[in-house]
Amino acid sequence: MALGVPLACYWRAIGVPLAAGAPQTWLRPCFFMGTFRPKCQHRPAMPIIDSESRGGIHWLTLNRPRVKNALSPELLESLIAHCAKLAADRSIKLVVLRGAEHAFSAGADLPAFMAALTGPDSRAAAELGLRACTSLLSLPQITVAAIEGSCVGGGLVLAANCDLRFATRDAKFKIPELELGIPLAWGALPRLIQLLGEGPALSLTLTCRGFSAEEASRMGFVEFCDSPEAMLSQLESIASRPQDALSVTKEQLSQLRSGSFDFGEEAERLLEALQDPETLAAAQRYLSRRGHA
Repeated sequence: MALGVPLACYWRAIGVPLAAGAPQTWLRPCFFMGTFRPKCQHRPAMPIIDSESRGGIHWLTLNRPRVKNALSPELLESLIAHCAKLAADRSIKLVVLRGAEHAFSAGADLPAFMAALTGPDSRAAAELGLRACTSLLSLPQITVAAIEGSCVGGGLVLAANCDLRFATRDAKFKIPELELGIPLAWGALPRLIQLLGEGPALSLTLTCRGFSAEEASRMGFVEFCDSPEAMLSQLESIASRPQDALSVTKEQLSQLRSGSFDFGEEAERLLEALQDPETLAAAQRYLSRRGHA
């Protein structure tokens, strides 16, 4: 291959990454003294998580489609940072976590994580997934995992730490950690037992078998949606609810999870809601549709 460049540069030029986190490049023709030579160029930097708000919904999109949105340490750090910003923004009604290009996440980026786990700050790397899950679970907004395609390992654990999970027909799930020879981490087993019950959660963890969106729906892990359009309609419907009602519901959910739910606060919250203009307008629309205006 007489191209006048090292082989490594050629692989970079045709877009083949040499290592996890390596910059991505593409081939541009360059003629020099009558010889065709590939010229390496860096792609414009793309955010590892796309973040945008529309209509009361904030979308967090895992943006590593070349590796099915595998979870690198850098991506998890970015997710933690995004959650910290969102926690202070009470204008957002709903936070939706999804993956780019019809895949939720293929799980942990093993080469990137192995490098971090054998490095000088290995304990911090080992705790990173748990920190990301805790950041999602503790958001004051209702959170939804919008799942298409692969939802594997750490990706499934992130989804489990959202309040709701919607999945389309093509969604595929698996917990392969024990098959890889590593214990399930990131606080996954307690959360899965909470959602599914001890028997189903332990079975999926030990057998490492894959399961479909239909089966995930039957066991109560996801809400099944026929199409991405149906999923979007469901999300928009939730985001149309009054802000106060959504915020109180999430607060009650967090209290139930921590065992601190106070029944005595319910009446006070109801009376507060009846002073909220958005709540009153929603009630009026509901009654008008049913001929009670």
